[in-house]
Amino acid sequence: MTYLTVDAGTSSTKVCLFRQDGSLWLSRSVSYPVDRPQPGWAEQDPRAWWQAASALCRALLVEAGNPPVRAVSLSGQAPLCVPLDRHGQPLRPAILWLDRRAAPQARWLQEHLGVEEAVHLSGNVLDPYFGGVKWLWFRREEPELYARTWKIAQAQTYLAWHLTGKAITDPSHAGMCSPCFNPQTRQWDERICELMELDAERLPEIHASTEIIGEVTRRAAAETGLKAGTPVVCGGGDFACACLGAGALNPGQGALMLGTAGNLLVPALERTDPRLINTLHVTGERLSMGGVLAGEVITWVRGLFGNPSLETLEAEAARVPPGAEGLLFLPYLMGERTPVWDAQARGVYFGISSLHNRGHFYRAALEGVAFAFREITSIFTALGRPLHEVIILDGGARSPLWRQVFADVLGLPVRWRPTSPGTSHGAAFLAALAMADASTRDALQHWLEPTLDVFPNQEAQPTYAGRFAVYRQLYGRLKDLF
Repeated sequence: MTYLTVDAGTSSTKVCLFRQDGSLWLSRSVSYPVDRPQPGWAEQDPRAWWQAASALCRALLVEAGNPPVRAVSLSGQAPLCVPLDRHGQPLRPAILWLDRRAAPQARWLQEHLGVEEAVHLSGNVLDPYFGGVKWLWFRREEPELYARTWKIAQAQTYLAWHLTGKAITDPSHAGMCSPCFNPQTRQWDERICELMELDAERLPEIHASTEIIGEVTRRAAAETGLKAGTPVVCGGGDFACACLGAGALNPGQGALMLGTAGNLLVPALERTDPRLINTLHVTGERLSMGGVLAGEVITWVRGLFGNPSLETLEAEAARVPPGAEGLLFLPYLMGERTPVWDAQARGVYFGISSLHNRGHFYRAALEGVAFAFREITSIFTALGRPLHEVIILDGGARSPLWRQVFADVLGLPVRWRPTSPGTSHGAAFLAALAMADASTRDALQHWLEPTLDVFPNQEAQPTYAGRFAVYRQLYGRLKDLF
């Protein structure tokens, strides 16, 4: 028996088959682009997620010899705005998490709800990043489409509808849709929805991440090769599944995702801080994270220099000493989320001289993302949860140079599981819990491979301390100019 996971991410959809002992059997993915019709906008065709998912399911099941699938578990990018009609078809391209168009709606909410009230209700500020603010933009700017909308979905919701005919989500996704979600009741906040003139009936039902929300329909079976009647587990946000799959279960551990987005996730905080993103974990406890651009920064820097291979850039940057000989980078290419929450913030290379070449620019970008996360670790320390180690995952984790940069900048051990599928691993474990094949989250430890560890280079510490002091001043001095 196997578990099958489907993850609809920002840059690709991935389908994995896991054995019941948690070991990865097969994994395949299909990539697709992010469309940018205007500055600050980021959209995607949701149909690409299901086209990829169904094709990958068929291919993996044939390759594996059509093994029996015990359950399917879902994960996806968030927070999004994906309006669906009554037939489950998207009415427009998905408005992605990195889209910043809803700044006017964030200001309206700041005036009519208030930042303090929003933080009190949800733990989060009012920013274009969050799902509820995007939904307000959609209702106001595209009222004819809103009138035709049956459900406002997330990527997970869209996958679930295709597989089961049901429009659902889970608390980890819903918590990213501030200010419309109440983490105390774990339901949509009807009072806030009324203020925003949003019909709460248009939002998906919220189910626990370990709940079986339906079965694979005959139609979905024909499209995917799965057996009709196979249980489908709700699953959760890709970020939350990644935190679980990384094995960040104990105090002092953080999971550092280095995909298109970079997220530093810490579960089970006793209190929250509005400089962070605050939601619920797939395990049911609190989950807080700092989020900045990561892989998107590397893609952009490569494009500046004609898309050389990563191996070439890594080799050139490795010859540059720590601190990039005075070159600093603010990684605010699409505004910034934590901790500054500024849609107008922009990326900056600071300190350019004739000394600097392509290797310096690449290394400064790696260091800039790491500095952004160092600023976030200080918030966790202030909350009484200092980090003692980070478990790094996703595509950026494959870079030995970046792992060392993170260890040096954060001053922490950086641990990496080379073959761990991260997000999908967490989703598969949710399936095991749902099917009672695992009784507690502690059973996850038997699924995890040993880590490869990188430790801070003490000789680099003084340099990075000095550069970080300058980095922290840059945004404050440039804020009004943005």
